[in-house]
Amino acid sequence: RATICSACKSAYYCGAECQRNDWRSHKLLCKDFATFVKASPRPCPTAMLALYLPILPYGQKGLAAPKIVWIDPEHEMHIVDRKPDDTLEYIDPLKHDPIEAKFTQPRNMSTPVNAREFDINRNYLKKFKLMYPVVLHLRDAFNFDGSRPNITLVEVTREQLRMQWKGPLVVYSKDAFHSSACQDITLSDFRTFLDFCKKYEASDGGLSDSLRTNNYIELELTNPGLFNSLLLHNSANQTIRGVEITCEGDRHFLATEQFLSVDVPVVHPIFDDVNNDNGYIAGFGATEVSRMIQVPLLVRRLFPDKVWNNSTFHFFLRYQNWYSNSVAQYLNLNTDITSTEWGCRDPGYNSGQIYSRVLVVREDKLAITVRQVEAVAAFFKSVFETLDRQKLVQLGGLSGPPLHAARGNLMGANVSRARFVQFFTNFRNQKVQGGDTTWANEGLP
Repeated sequence: RATICSACKSAYYCGAECQRNDWRSHKLLCKDFATFVKASPRPCPTAMLALYLPILPYGQKGLAAPKIVWIDPEHEMHIVDRKPDDTLEYIDPLKHDPIEAKFTQPRNMSTPVNAREFDINRNYLKKFKLMYPVVLHLRDAFNFDGSRPNITLVEVTREQLRMQWKGPLVVYSKDAFHSSACQDITLSDFRTFLDFCKKYEASDGGLSDSLRTNNYIELELTNPGLFNSLLLHNSANQTIRGVEITCEGDRHFLATEQFLSVDVPVVHPIFDDVNNDNGYIAGFGATEVSRMIQVPLLVRRLFPDKVWNNSTFHFFLRYQNWYSNSVAQYLNLNTDITSTEWGCRDPGYNSGQIYSRVLVVREDKLAITVRQVEAVAAFFKSVFETLDRQKLVQLGGLSGPPLHAARGNLMGANVSRARFVQFFTNFRNQKVQGGDTTWANEGLP
């Protein structure tokens, strides 16, 4: 005999153990489901209960649970609500927002979005056929129409999600006896939907590919803890030793060390060649100058820590640049002999982006230590200072090909594996002689 939830009266279970196992997900909606109809009566006879996972304004954390809404199958599955003046208001739940429109083909924002329905006819996890379909109402071209990832779905499913879903999602139920008709969704249907998300994976790549190609940058911004948890889970707990170089704000407000050893999941987007971040965060990838010393480094800017990067500290930002990272800017010296910026450090402010904390790993995925990164940064700082002194002396009056050739010779004379090995040995000896014995056995990267 089935057991029903005594609170919401909307979920059935085969027994007490099944109910306990479902509680983590069921509690997300149980209380709200129990009171929703009384607080928001059915606005019209054709309206049906559904669940809505919206796309939120950029920078806003995903919802902890779907919204409970009324949809009207007679009006293209639009959300329907009765206004105070007793008129009905219909809202297209799949409409693109301005951010999405910015990164897709030009479109009339008032034009309805083409939709499709995805019928879930069986429980993908428990492998039994359903008495009626649970349906996903979503954008027809969500994979290539500029749709943003649905981070509310990630917040709800967490590490159990198997593929990336983009754009808003509406979940509703069809009638058991009339496939063309709809019925109010239940929390048993919500369970079916979650089990589907745990198992369904598209043939063109799952969540790991989406994480690796930087498609979840919004989640990294709004919930870095969950973002890192997803990376680790989808890496099967495989990590590579890397280093974070902190910025002024981190060290002032969080009292962090300048160099932090970190374990970097193997599907971290720093390892991908595609910078798929739509310009919201800069990542300059493998630096050419590091290749010249045979220590190929990937460097990626990280979002500022929200503990200090908020309105509370805006007063201080007027007087000091807490985003400054005086070490990281030397890791990407300009090596283009034809550029007016040749030999210059990267200030981290191109296109208005901020530097902040950065993550450093080896492109070949070998481990790298904090002391090795410190030595590499110190070497490039010395190179910058040397080039800066020698520019006027050796390059004055030159232009065109002769200037480019002279720049190449100057860079080659100062940046090489042999030069770095000599610098590293001296740098290590100076550290040990200065009393830092942790450098005594530090190996050459």
